[in-house]
Amino acid sequence: MILTPVPLDASRIGQRVVVRYRLALRERGSAGTPGATDVLGTLVAFDADGLVVLTDDANPDLVRVAHGQVVAAKPVPPRASTLLRVSAQHLMAVCDAGWPARTVEPLGDWRLRESAGFTGRGNSALPVGDPGVPLPAALSRVAAFYAEHGLPPLAQVVLGSELESPLAEAGWQVARHAEGALVQVAPVAVARRAARSRRAASDSTDGGPVTISDRLTDGWARRYGRTCGAAIEVIRHVLAGPDSVALAAIGDPPIAIGRGVVTGDWLGLAAVEVDVEHRRHGLAGRVVDALLDWGAEHGARSAYLQTMPDNTGALALYAPYGFVTHHRYRYWGPTPAPPDRDPAR
Repeated sequence: MILTPVPLDASRIGQRVVVRYRLALRERGSAGTPGATDVLGTLVAFDADGLVVLTDDANPDLVRVAHGQVVAAKPVPPRASTLLRVSAQHLMAVCDAGWPARTVEPLGDWRLRESAGFTGRGNSALPVGDPGVPLPAALSRVAAFYAEHGLPPLAQVVLGSELESPLAEAGWQVARHAEGALVQVAPVAVARRAARSRRAASDSTDGGPVTISDRLTDGWARRYGRTCGAAIEVIRHVLAGPDSVALAAIGDPPIAIGRGVVTGDWLGLAAVEVDVEHRRHGLAGRVVDALLDWGAEHGARSAYLQTMPDNTGALALYAPYGFVTHHRYRYWGPTPAPPDRDPAR
């Protein structure tokens, strides 16, 4: 592996890197042992004193390297994580269970979902598996279902999946998110280790402690700015409906919020929002840390989230926790859909 002498900087936080650095005298072995070694992993911190790498080992560790020790460094491609071998169809089903629609009608293995227009996920068909009828008949039923509910017919489809070509041949087209919304994953243990490192570097308690409840309060719902005017009953069903859900908040009324849901051994993270006047004080990170701890306590071993590729704030927030993109999805429809009313995706 060839390393360039170009140093890393804070813009590389969240990326996989390799760093060659000089060992301290006490770390060196017998005479003739090289005085330098390499560390490979995710850059999770970069400050005036040095950098911190979360190793790729089976038992990840945090390695701090002072700037003066660095010999060379460079970014490297992400490792093919075990989580990336989970099928997109399986993960789509997990995500669906963690974001339950108000109305669900089965069509073979497919699920037709309705939530009064609140979020694309809650108001689109999930075409995973076999619909039990030929595709033209399935698409006809999808169109009829959404006509019955006064909604545009949409299907949430994995970008690049085998279903996209038949949909195009049937006259459907990409209606929203042409580049694809991201579904990212990370091991909970790795993310929590990164969280502990972040907390050790910051003792901020701005706004008070993070509280967690399974009840959706009016204050939490008001802070969640992506409700699109939906009725509170619908929002409550989707966000607080699962058996194992955590609605995190800082302050009362909340100045920062986030949502966690455990489905099997998966933790879903969503709805992390901070009041504009309180941003850049670490509140979002504190909410994510609390949700990761809550998820681990409820048996979660893997975590997922969904965001857009142009949401640089969300990507910067989650990258230090080790999240990598698993797949992308986009919405297909028989005709161009109305403008996206779904900032929450």
